[in-house]
Amino acid sequence: MRRLLIKRPLLWMASRYSSLTGLGCFCCPIRLSPSFICMPRPRWRRGHGRSWTTTRGWWRGGRRRPRVDLGTEVVLLFGIHGHQPEGNFSWVFEEAFEKAYRPFMEVMRKFPSFSFTLHYTGPLWEWIERERSWFMDWVGEMVDRGQAEIQISGFYEPVLAAIPVRDALGQIEMAKEYVRSRWGVEPKGLWLTERVWEPQILPLLLEAGIEYVVVDDYHFICAGEGEGELGGYFLTEEEGRTLAIFPISERLRYFIPFRPVDHVMEFLRSHPGPGAIIHDDAEKFGIWPGTHEWVYRRGWLRGFLEAVEGEPWLKPLTFSQFMEERPPQGRVYLPTASYFEMGEWSLSPERAWEFHRLVEDLKARGEWERYRPFFRGGIWKNFLVKYPEANHMHKRMVWVSRRVAHAGEEAKRALYRAQCNDAYWHGIFGGLYLPHLRRAIYARLLEAEDKAGADLEGVWLEDLDADGHEELILSNGGCLAVIKPSQGGALVELSFRRERVNITDTLARRFEHYHRGEEVRGQSGDGTPSIHEQAKAPPLHQVVYDPLPRYSFMDYLVPKGFSMKDWEEGRWDGVRLLGAEGYSLSQVDEGWRLVWDGEGDLVEKIFRLVPRGIEVFYTFSIPEGAALAVGIDLHMPWAGNAQVEVGGEMVAATKGRSWGQVGGWICRDPSISAPVEVKLGGMGELWQVPFFTFSQSERGFDRIYQGTGFLVVAMGEERLSFSLALRQEEVRDA
Repeated sequence: MRRLLIKRPLLWMASRYSSLTGLGCFCCPIRLSPSFICMPRPRWRRGHGRSWTTTRGWWRGGRRRPRVDLGTEVVLLFGIHGHQPEGNFSWVFEEAFEKAYRPFMEVMRKFPSFSFTLHYTGPLWEWIERERSWFMDWVGEMVDRGQAEIQISGFYEPVLAAIPVRDALGQIEMAKEYVRSRWGVEPKGLWLTERVWEPQILPLLLEAGIEYVVVDDYHFICAGEGEGELGGYFLTEEEGRTLAIFPISERLRYFIPFRPVDHVMEFLRSHPGPGAIIHDDAEKFGIWPGTHEWVYRRGWLRGFLEAVEGEPWLKPLTFSQFMEERPPQGRVYLPTASYFEMGEWSLSPERAWEFHRLVEDLKARGEWERYRPFFRGGIWKNFLVKYPEANHMHKRMVWVSRRVAHAGEEAKRALYRAQCNDAYWHGIFGGLYLPHLRRAIYARLLEAEDKAGADLEGVWLEDLDADGHEELILSNGGCLAVIKPSQGGALVELSFRRERVNITDTLARRFEHYHRGEEVRGQSGDGTPSIHEQAKAPPLHQVVYDPLPRYSFMDYLVPKGFSMKDWEEGRWDGVRLLGAEGYSLSQVDEGWRLVWDGEGDLVEKIFRLVPRGIEVFYTFSIPEGAALAVGIDLHMPWAGNAQVEVGGEMVAATKGRSWGQVGGWICRDPSISAPVEVKLGGMGELWQVPFFTFSQSERGFDRIYQGTGFLVVAMGEERLSFSLALRQEEVRDA
């Protein structure tokens, strides 16, 4: 009798047929009719998206089929994601390359049969191409032999759901063109930044020609899927056009590379689905604390690859290779979601603490797995509610995007750099708390306007930050100011265009839920703990919180006896923000007039933009014996070397100091080409206090300089007037 060679898709159909009819199991012989044997091999049908089909239509995509039974074979989909944020220090790139990216690829090159998927972000690719160009050849070798598949994202790693659609499409196309021009391949898959999925990004992904994306299994669990059903990819659709979505195994994320190889192999051997999916940070292979020793010197990575290579039941594939060989598991519609930890981080501090405690309580009671599918925290965009500074930066980015929408390549590239996600949020890493990342965002936004040749002279009254209240935006060729009448008539931003720096880029000291000081549970057993499992406790005796954002020209009524020590340590009892309910705004000959008229108290201030700064003229009347305190918070990028000059005396910007009656002060920072001068047209007492935040990172807790606060205190009389001028001194040619 002639032997029939039945390829794997036909064998799947055979097992499917036998399971439906009860005629036998996959390992038992069954009788196949000639018509069944001659069924065509499943193929991709092109048209409105892609779908796995045959002329017989054995899977129509409507109802989910049972999990594929392929005997003992498990496919390992191994993806790696490397990223360094825009504006990060060059030494960080260097260290990450030497400790993680280079040694990882050195080992991978020695195992050409191990297929994997590689995603690096634009800032990292650009640094590698500039500083380690030979590394690009390594990548090319692995791409050419089919070992590595190159994946993309928005080139400068934006959260796609948080930027304008035109920019998202532009960033994806920039990434695709980068891969085409370097390695001659067309990327098919997209790494979804921070796995932030919102349904509205589906049409833009389809328009961009993306065939698949990678998210967490948590997204699918939120959609009602069972964890045991997630061993492959699913299809989602928009108007009949389909996109494949792969679920990353959270359990595997916590196993690789932190558990011993035999533990990982045991997990893979018992994996319920045809595909075990891991796609995670390259930095955990050498940069996270303890991982370089564990992964390379103690040989975890080599041992893992050797173990995979030695097991006939385990087959590594790229994501695209898997799609070519296997049909989808079904159809899915995902809700707005990210990975599970993001849900905790994005909640308000008190809610995040309650969420954390409840999860830990359920784990201690052994009930977590039962209730996990029903637990959801916040969403990524909630960071824009949690942190007003992040929201302002984000809305400024959107504003600049509109202004440079029709500009050339240089302006758009600067804008795209400003959309790099890291500085807009905070989780286990520093993110928003890192001043150099925020500084890079503002620098790129100012650069984008400059490169676009946009008209820099103008006045805008619009709801910039989307809170229902109009902001006043003043701009000229030298600087840009954003004033918020609805919040104490505060100066939210003062950016100098030539230096491309926002001198008021500060961050308030806030309570974070991890300030409670509870130690995070450590890993039990062998291996090395992940950063999610390492014990951390903040120095609570040093933690101080601000009641309000650190904006400038906010006006306070301070009681008699209020001291600099009270202000420094956050003791605000008896202090009242004037105009908290908002200042009225009108235009006058001198500039823009803001007035707050309380019960017997009056504050009037006129803002006027000048070529190199802003002037503010104050008139006020307050109760006898009280004092008006005007806050000006400035950020010195090089805090360790920045100096404050008062009456010829030089004081470090990171030191506290008070002076009696002064006429102004000068801030000198080596990173800014011209000093920043504050002049008092009238006399007042001056208090200088630096402020630091405590935020968690992969190393533990970081104490970070966020700015230096200056409080001008003027005692009240019937009526007093003075002026403040915040400006840069002109740079004189030598």
